Amino acid sequence: MKKLFLVLMGITFALGSMNAQDSKSMYKKAKKLLSNYYFNTKENANDLYEAADLINNALKDETLATDRKAWIQKAKIFNELANADVNSKILDPKYQIKYPDAAVEAFEALKKAMELSEKKRHKKAVLKLMKETENSLNNIAAYQFQDKKYDKAFENFVRTCKAYHMFKDNGKEEDSRLNDPAVRKEQKLYTGYAAYYGGKKDKAEHFFQELVEAGTDQPFVYEALYNINIEKGNKEQALKYLNDGRKKFGDDTGLLYAEINYYIKEGKLDELTDKLKKAIELDSNNVTVYTTLGSVYDQLHTKAFEAGDTAKAKNYFNLAFKYFTKATEKDPDNFDAIYSIGALYYNTAANYTKEINKYANDFSDEGTKKYDALKAEMLAQFDKALPYFEKAFTKNEKDLGVLQALSEIYARKDMLDKAKIYRTKLNAAKAEQEK
Repeated sequence: MKKLFLVLMGITFALGSMNAQDSKSMYKKAKKLLSNYYFNTKENANDLYEAADLINNALKDETLATDRKAWIQKAKIFNELANADVNSKILDPKYQIKYPDAAVEAFEALKKAMELSEKKRHKKAVLKLMKETENSLNNIAAYQFQDKKYDKAFENFVRTCKAYHMFKDNGKEEDSRLNDPAVRKEQKLYTGYAAYYGGKKDKAEHFFQELVEAGTDQPFVYEALYNINIEKGNKEQALKYLNDGRKKFGDDTGLLYAEINYYIKEGKLDELTDKLKKAIELDSNNVTVYTTLGSVYDQLHTKAFEAGDTAKAKNYFNLAFKYFTKATEKDPDNFDAIYSIGALYYNTAANYTKEINKYANDFSDEGTKKYDALKAEMLAQFDKALPYFEKAFTKNEKDLGVLQALSEIYARKDMLDKAKIYRTKLNAAKAEQEK
């Protein structure tokens, strides 16, 4: 048994030695293939790809993975892969980058090499290669950003920032392309953008916060921080960013619309009107702003009517009609604007039904007179609503709101055949939506 154990141990050592030997062979071949590529980059392009596979497999060996030179070799190979992609993209904008992570791999290899470097000259060699890697990271990130591959762009952009810190930590900040504060600020901005749109909002928050502290001139930074904190449930912090941004960039539509949406969700209608008027001033061709302002006045009209303030109700009604009409002037076929005018009259008619019900069982002469007068006014409002809903129907025949209104109006007008037609269409549309 003892002899068998020794034999097995011998086999284990032999396998270990063989694996180490294989790793060294792959490492040496990778170096040779890179030299071939340097000699003739066009004819020996495949040698570079093979070298990349070999060095990655070689570095799986634990012993070789502690060798600084092996990581330097990997960085050189992957720097060339990144350079090849960037050069091809410059020559042909339609070229698709083959190795989007090449610069990232080069960076990580240099990071490992730096960790294994003890002598100053060795660290200097790492930083010399890092200058090339830093440029490749930025170039590839820019292409990915243009192609809206934001998650990939972030991985490259964020490492340009890390590369800068590596230069800075080793007293070579001046060798980094981010040594210029303006360039560094712009890099943080695009890194934050890429993180935000690439689904990494926690990472975006970090970069955007740094930009705020540095005094950014980009309003989107505040808008993004507002949105991030609202999503996280940090309402107080979100509002601070929103208010600070609005004070600093009073004419920015993105921040203004964020503020408008906040007030809409909070139901703060009175505060909304001035902000929506400001939005119209800044973005006069945006039909949605007109319809939104009209809707706010419509809601205020209903509240005033229910409170019995007829003067206010009438004023709000006129304002709602004004902005809905302006929306149709901007876009005569806009469904929301057309529907909204119909809904304005329809809701006014509905308000009268509440008053009518008060006199439904009052058979006195005075009660009957009031009942008839209110009913006539209600029908008059339905008549005014009808052509707008009919036009809205031509734009969208399956809208539930339109079908409900048309069936109700025709029923009120005792046009039961038409009411039945729209009720049937309404039920069919509901059934289709429930599928």
